[in-house]
Amino acid sequence: MKAVGDLAGFSLAFKHVEEILQFAADESNAGEELSLPLGWKVRREPETLTFLRPDARRQARISPDYEYALPLPGRVLVPEAGIMVEAVRIHSGSEPVRSGGDQLLDPALLDKQLTVRNWRPGDRFWPAHSKAPKKIKELLQERHITGPERRFWPVVASGDEIIWVRGFPAPARWRPPAEAGEGILIRELSLESEE
Repeated sequence: MKAVGDLAGFSLAFKHVEEILQFAADESNAGEELSLPLGWKVRREPETLTFLRPDARRQARISPDYEYALPLPGRVLVPEAGIMVEAVRIHSGSEPVRSGGDQLLDPALLDKQLTVRNWRPGDRFWPAHSKAPKKIKELLQERHITGPERRFWPVVASGDEIIWVRGFPAPARWRPPAEAGEGILIRELSLESEE
């Protein structure tokens, strides 16, 4: 059970595993659901247990701001944005290093654990190929991103500096040098693609 949670990007404590096992063992629970951390649920069918992803829209109404730890390498579920954010170590010579240079980050410059959160008023980001940092609010306005989608737009920070914003190239100063043997690729995965 714990491995299922780890694979999906949420942690199941011992008490949660025990609750799931007791829930599964009780045949009177057929068709019922058990709530788990981060809005996940498990449904008991006569012959199976089905893990149900959180409804990102419902979660978004509950918490206006979010913040999650992202280990290197690792992944984290961001139900408010309806995605999973993943940090992957890429070694030189691999296809992503050759083709994804705009998105690679230098692991030597990054904290051991990053933070995935929604952008906040006043946040600034310096996308590659631009002359200076800009307010994230302005970057999103230029792309006509509005409403709830804009409110929950994900960013990744190393310490107190934003190093990744969904849909924008990584800052030049955070990229690995040309001779580097590896880089960190931060990418988003839709919840649907993970099913």
